[in-house]
Amino acid sequence: RVIGGHSNFLLTLELKLLAWSGCLYGPSAANFCRVDKMLSWLSRDKSRTDDTVAFSSITDGLQRLYKEKLLPLEQDHDFHSFYSPPLTDSDFSYRPMVLLLGQYSTGKTTFVRHLLSREYPGLRVGPEPTTDKFIAVTHGPADQVIAGHAATVDSALPFQQLTTFGSSFLSRFEIAKTTCPLLESFSLIDTPGVLAGEKQRLKRGYEFEAVVKWFADRVDMILILFDVSKMDISDEFRRVLVILAGNDSKIHLMLNKADMVTTPQLMRVYGALMWSLGKVIDTAEVARVYIGSFWDEPLRNDEQRKLFEFEENDLYTHLACLPRSAAVRKLNDLIKRTRLAKVHAYLLDHLKKKMPSMWGKDAQSKKMISNLTTVYQTIAKEHKLSLGDFPDPKMMQEKLANLDFAGFSKIDTKKMERLEWMLSVDFPRLLQLLPGEMSQIPHSEGIVGGASASPFAVLKVNGMNEISVYQSQWLVAPAPEEYRSEFIELGPNPVGKITGQKAKTKMVQSKLPSNALHKIWSLADIDRDGALTLYEFSLAMHFIKMKLNGLDLPTSLPSQMLPTANQ
Repeated sequence: RVIGGHSNFLLTLELKLLAWSGCLYGPSAANFCRVDKMLSWLSRDKSRTDDTVAFSSITDGLQRLYKEKLLPLEQDHDFHSFYSPPLTDSDFSYRPMVLLLGQYSTGKTTFVRHLLSREYPGLRVGPEPTTDKFIAVTHGPADQVIAGHAATVDSALPFQQLTTFGSSFLSRFEIAKTTCPLLESFSLIDTPGVLAGEKQRLKRGYEFEAVVKWFADRVDMILILFDVSKMDISDEFRRVLVILAGNDSKIHLMLNKADMVTTPQLMRVYGALMWSLGKVIDTAEVARVYIGSFWDEPLRNDEQRKLFEFEENDLYTHLACLPRSAAVRKLNDLIKRTRLAKVHAYLLDHLKKKMPSMWGKDAQSKKMISNLTTVYQTIAKEHKLSLGDFPDPKMMQEKLANLDFAGFSKIDTKKMERLEWMLSVDFPRLLQLLPGEMSQIPHSEGIVGGASASPFAVLKVNGMNEISVYQSQWLVAPAPEEYRSEFIELGPNPVGKITGQKAKTKMVQSKLPSNALHKIWSLADIDRDGALTLYEFSLAMHFIKMKLNGLDLPTSLPSQMLPTANQ
């Protein structure tokens, strides 16, 4: 039978009649219990069927899943007071964003100008702390500056939640719109230079670290700039680096103005940077550091020009790929938020259940707060949760200190089931849409002036790098006359061929490993007779040069490299 619509009603009626008449399991009151269980299974199955919906795109799926399944649970358990405000549709639909951080005069604003190849409205550059605002540089039909208060009421922009930081911050926030092809792919968030001392933090009039945390949780990439001549990490900068915890995969470091020092000095500066960061950023892996001078000025010391070009290509390739990776990042962030909301709901539900009904509530709440790590372990074991999903105990202890645990909401079983369904079914279905959507999104070609490679810049996409991008120039037929004298020296036999042993004495002079030389021989010995003609010898020498230049060998001999009739 088809279970659905009026057919479901008829099946329900039939089961009731069979139980009443004793035709099902025999006449007893227990029959009705069995039928009720069967009917509850039917209703449960139908609710799950209703939960399974089709998504037109990744963005559509994220928006619907958040509003229909995650947001209700967040509201029940006051998630937004503990962690972050509710998400909006623009948080899922807006283009990728890049956050620039660093101490004053490290070149953040200059780097933005370097990327855009033009100035944006309100840009100021100088050795003193010139950028005193958070500026979102976005694409627009014309140059325009939108003040912070006005920017937060535009539902098309993902900045509505910034109102929680008050007017003091909004007066220090603005949007700079300008026409630039690069900004069609992602937006840039320029920030005030990080200063030293507690006094500077208080003078800002708003919680600088909290604002940085808000942006860090929402952007796709965080670029932290360091100046080779300013390696000290101030107190405020240290707090900023610590508060970025949880966004480690987004963080990329830039050692800027590297042309200002010599190669030995650059090595010492890099070592000092790693040593300083090791005391602040508590991660097992070393963060990626891009070394170079990211501006348009002539290089003072060009000893490491090749290194600078390689580093710039890596950084610009990462930026160019942001439009394609944005959907993955948003999906990953929502999954992380969902898992946090899940453990948060179980935590508050556990705290509520453990509270006494009459006396001793204060003592019990203080006891549970002081033993919060033990509470985490109990909940994780009871509900089979990962301890890695639980929030920082110190932060939760501060948040819970003045709250009444008895006022927490109990877990709504149906909402939790919908959340579990989202984690186990809906998110994997969204993942299946990723390859198709990503293939339709082009790389941002405005990063290095275009997608075509040059001797100075290469976008490292589709397996290309500074060397392999020119592989096609090597896959041409060699000129046998260039190698005739070497061939004659090896002493060809009467039929014009050199034996494999003679060819080996010449080929091993390249010092390439035997497995590489074996591949070269397989490509060059076209007729597979164990000997080389002049043309086949030319192929072998050509492929040796190709390999020594760092290029990968083709898997088979290209048709354009096959010998002609007279060869």
